[in-house]
Amino acid sequence: MSAIELLLRLAKIREDQAMARAKRAAGQVNQTKAFKNQVLEYAKDYEIQMLAASNGSVPVSFVQDANAFREKLIQSSVEMDGQIQGLSKASEETLMTATQARMRTRGLTKLVEKKRHEARQKRAKAEMNQFEDNYAARLNVNSGTKDA
Repeated sequence: MSAIELLLRLAKIREDQAMARAKRAAGQVNQTKAFKNQVLEYAKDYEIQMLAASNGSVPVSFVQDANAFREKLIQSSVEMDGQIQGLSKASEETLMTATQARMRTRGLTKLVEKKRHEARQKRAKAEMNQFEDNYAARLNVNSGTKDA
């Protein structure tokens, strides 16, 4: 195995690792966004409960507690926006790194294929030359001085 083929193997391993990191980073972004949406849904549920409770004979302290908790949920979702932005940026960077690794792998693959093609052509030419030499030698078997 040539050095360039070893480099190609190493590049493929690095590409696979980079792609796995990019996939994990994108998964974290999606997971955090889903969690934020879930928190906002809980806040909506508390708001609906507060509205329903305000029409009935529910103590004011319950409505105040529910509202305070709803506000905390909303504040938490706002704080998650910064986290989501950071994770999104990291995800984009890891994806860019993975894309660069893929491009290196493709370049090395093309180079290895070119070298292999050149080697096949060289072997084919050598075989053709040997075939021609053997053919020429057979034609000239009887060309020398006979019974000399």
